[in-house]
Amino acid sequence: MRLATTLFVLVMTSFMWLSPGTTSAASLSLELNKVENGTDSCTATVLISNQLGRSLDRFRLDLVLFDSKGVIFERLLVDLAPLPHDRTTIASFPLLATKCSNVSRILVKDVPACRAKGGGDMDCLSSLRVKSRAAIQIGK
Repeated sequence: MRLATTLFVLVMTSFMWLSPGTTSAASLSLELNKVENGTDSCTATVLISNQLGRSLDRFRLDLVLFDSKGVIFERLLVDLAPLPHDRTTIASFPLLATKCSNVSRILVKDVPACRAKGGGDMDCLSSLRVKSRAAIQIGK
């Protein structure tokens, strides 16, 4: 009886260890980490964590900026490639030619270019998670 119980525990532990719930899902996360005012511009710094299982040699975001009243006032395309697999990339880019306080929210409208290194195009928008540590909100 004791051998049967030990064997049962070992088998169940093996199943739990091999179960899909313990593996992490493929994901891509974008964090708006900070925004800084320059002399006549606003610069954004983002952290991108690539857990998709492959490196990306193309990654472009279609961003829409909203003012404090929620009105769209700017749209821009930002290239952030390359994104190595299993790494966090830090990138800074000019957000707009005005003060950061003029922006209340950023919408990631699309990811029009996302391609795996040595492979084909990918749908990165569906696996993209976004969050903000800055005063500006970000969503998709």
